[in-house]
Amino acid sequence: MADAPPRALRSDAERNRRLVLEAAAALFAERGLETGVAEVAQRAGVGNATVFRRFPTKQDLIVAVIEARIAEMGAELQAALEHPDPWLGVVAAMEALARLQARDRGLFEAIGGRVVGDAHLHARHLELHAVLEDIVARAKAAGVLREDVVAVDLPLLAASAAGTCQVAGGEAPELWRRYLGIMLDGLRPAAATPLSERARTMDEMLAAKAKLAR
Repeated sequence: MADAPPRALRSDAERNRRLVLEAAAALFAERGLETGVAEVAQRAGVGNATVFRRFPTKQDLIVAVIEARIAEMGAELQAALEHPDPWLGVVAAMEALARLQARDRGLFEAIGGRVVGDAHLHARHLELHAVLEDIVARAKAAGVLREDVVAVDLPLLAASAAGTCQVAGGEAPELWRRYLGIMLDGLRPAAATPLSERARTMDEMLAAKAKLAR
């Protein structure tokens, strides 16, 4: 019985942390990173002290929000890599990438190049890229993915599909699925024709994001 109060406190602390992260993510997406901590606390239904107890600075909160999204994506990509069918693993990865970007487009636009500027987040981002490389390599080895596709192509294609929801004015939140389906057909070896532009490397993509964020 003596252990019950500490467990309850830990449960409450984790619940509050989750509420703060989701409130911060929503407000950053709606209003940008200029959103104050007091606004986050109000949206989460907790006191300012609760926020500062978990996240001493606003930068800590921003990093934690991004970290939570990276962890979510990491779990989905790992599941895609472990799918018994290599092609369906590619499909699962692309769907996860597009779904998250469609859902959190405002958040991604707000955080801009923050991943590039933070060593920890940069390392986590590279971990995700490594899983994508394994997914691509596995699919190519099985002969189900065109040979000129590289890992960095997948999030770029998924972002393009996710962007169709914005073009539709938010009236069709699942519209990305239609365009992702068309893109996936184009990733099949039988549909491949020579591409006129080379793929960009991960370093080139991160440098471009950092430049845009300045």
